[in-house]
Amino acid sequence: MPLTLTQLRKSTQEMDAPELRGLIEELFKANVTNKRLLTALLEGDSSDLLAKLDSELLRAFRDEGRMPTMRVGGAKKALAAYLKVASPMQALDAELRYVEAGIRCLNAYGDWPENNYSSMEKVFESALKRARTLDADAVPHKRLTALVKDGGGFGYGFSDQLQWLYDEFMEELEGD
Repeated sequence: MPLTLTQLRKSTQEMDAPELRGLIEELFKANVTNKRLLTALLEGDSSDLLAKLDSELLRAFRDEGRMPTMRVGGAKKALAAYLKVASPMQALDAELRYVEAGIRCLNAYGDWPENNYSSMEKVFESALKRARTLDADAVPHKRLTALVKDGGGFGYGFSDQLQWLYDEFMEELEGD
């Protein structure tokens, strides 16, 4: 069973600097995900995390050439990793990339499983929540409008949900 954050803090509390450095080095060597995250956190370079997100979006939602996998797990994981280090504007861009890639795929290949719609709706909702924290002039209104328009006509109430979320967002902005 993995450690809880409290257990981790307790375990590392008594470690001296060389022991902590050794632990971080082991985590760095363990896998590429840790390398990307540590690079972003320590060097301020999140380009590998963004490249991984783009790669996973292409795999899941490819809209030309080979068929997409339409499996969103890798893309969701890459998005979550990037969001940990991204600025609010970068995070909004990444979330919108996710939904835009899905919509391009839908427009190229048609309908897909309901869970993919749900995943895109949640990411869109998160993007709008994040956009609410930005200055009104920083919100990419044209991009949001295009996304909602391009997402029209798909199943399981997806189009209606995107429109409803966007309308609610706009009403809230206009009310401020």
